[in-house]
Amino acid sequence: MLVIALNISLTQAIAQQTSNMPDSAAIFQAQQLQQIARNAGGANMHPDAQWFPKAGLGLFIHWGMTAVNATGDLSWNMLANKPWKDATITPNNYYKQLDNWVADKIDFDKMLKAAKAAGFTYAVFVTRHHDGFTLWPSQYGEIGTKTHFGGRDFVKEFVAACRKNGLRIGLYFSPPDWYYERKYKNFAYRNGTFDMDHKPTVLPEKTPEYERERHEHLKNQVTELLSNYGKIDLMWFDGGKGEIPNKLVRSLQPGIVINRRNGAEGGDYGDTEGALPQKRFTGWFETCETCWPSRKWAYTEDAGWDTAAEVITSLVKLRAWGGNLLANVGPKASGEVPQQALTAWKEMEKWMKHSREAVISANAGPWPADVNTPVTTNTGVAYVHFLPGEKAEVVWRNAPKPVKAFLLKSKKTVAFTYESGTLKLNIPENQRTNNVDVVKLIIR
Repeated sequence: MLVIALNISLTQAIAQQTSNMPDSAAIFQAQQLQQIARNAGGANMHPDAQWFPKAGLGLFIHWGMTAVNATGDLSWNMLANKPWKDATITPNNYYKQLDNWVADKIDFDKMLKAAKAAGFTYAVFVTRHHDGFTLWPSQYGEIGTKTHFGGRDFVKEFVAACRKNGLRIGLYFSPPDWYYERKYKNFAYRNGTFDMDHKPTVLPEKTPEYERERHEHLKNQVTELLSNYGKIDLMWFDGGKGEIPNKLVRSLQPGIVINRRNGAEGGDYGDTEGALPQKRFTGWFETCETCWPSRKWAYTEDAGWDTAAEVITSLVKLRAWGGNLLANVGPKASGEVPQQALTAWKEMEKWMKHSREAVISANAGPWPADVNTPVTTNTGVAYVHFLPGEKAEVVWRNAPKPVKAFLLKSKKTVAFTYESGTLKLNIPENQRTNNVDVVKLIIR
């Protein structure tokens, strides 16, 4: 094994195995920790897909007509009788927002340049949400930039900006298309059947011909996305029942990574949405979280804003398990990135300048089984993450023996004790910050 050749610890070797695709050793380790995967996928073994488990931090971009009124969350505010608290608008009034949508300040290059500096390594752009509006001039479907914005291709602009700024390219696509389905769509989430004016109605029965045409409509749009913009690194589906076969996706982009949210089709990795996982996955995984704003995917001013420290804390917890964080931003209808997000990105940029190596391309560690704070690893080193507001001494059982410990930010030496395989260390109070403080261990 590599552990013998490089003289790195067993703990490190297990952490490295766990951060890669599932194998018997990784699964055994997860079972020992009683952390069994939820919705774990079988990773794509194509060489072009191997970037994903090391990526660390992705930017999710939810931008669409719902930002015009900036009150409801995405297409979901078209639904009446929702069990969660959110604004509600009739579908007919929702689509009237198109008349007032002016996207005169969208600048993907500026946005993604700032994101790159903040530590993001990939970006996922919502090319079409459930409302059916395509942010590229699709030849299929009834509404999109072909009918609005003079045929402007926002997907093309996003892809070009990703390439210019060295970010991996992800495209989000919703198999549900409520505008295409509007004749058959119930716009009540529960308690009744409503039409596009939220009036009670009786829906017609879907015919086999309609279903065939709907499937073809979806396949045509996905084919455009995966044929017209060069190499795409990630396909992020959201819903559906397997209408778009992974086989079709891979025939167009063999090295692409596919998420698992396309019905029975499955995908290359597991995920959680809106909250960190409670158990360690055994394969690749990602958590998507609302960040800017804090509690909604689309732009609004009344849902709070995550700080840099909050986002980095989520990131280090996920990296300690080998997962990625897909942090969401909802630009304004104009395309502007909210100032609160830009402020957080600037703070993240400062942190990444000294501590990036602890999260980007790092491997998983033994937290919480053997250590009371998140730990990431790499060949010959380990990174101990002191979380904001947590002052307790770090205790790591079954630890590798370090020869040196120092803060990544200041390079100041950190004292530690090591006895019978147990490592103990702490950071003096006057050297703590309001963000995650990382101690780098050099391992024998």
